[in-house]
Amino acid sequence: MLNAIGCLILAAVVFTQWGEETRTDDAMTLLRLQVAEARHLAETETQRATALERDIAVLKQSFEATRLAAVAAQKTSGVSNIQDELDEARTQIETWRSAIATRDARIHELESDLTATRRRLDEAIVKLKQAGAR
Repeated sequence: MLNAIGCLILAAVVFTQWGEETRTDDAMTLLRLQVAEARHLAETETQRATALERDIAVLKQSFEATRLAAVAAQKTSGVSNIQDELDEARTQIETWRSAIATRDARIHELESDLTATRRRLDEAIVKLKQAGAR
């Protein structure tokens, strides 16, 4: 009778450990999925930030080319044409400045999103390590 009770206690311990390990495996699987998702999101945000930086560089080059063209046109044309071209160039400059400001704001927004994603990725890695330590 004593052996039967001992066997039941051992069976209860084995099933308890098996259940705990199953829950831990499920938690680790979920954390691995979260880490993969966070890495993918971070990669996407990095690519988007790179594309925005290239767009800004192109806008700056266009701005400089237009400014140089305005200077060259000023030297070759008459005074009345110069004033019209200057007014047009100023309008174009303001348009570009607003476009650059919009791009800068978007880059800052993406950087903050990327920082939040990196923070979530770090938290998921810590959780994964904790789950692995169990």
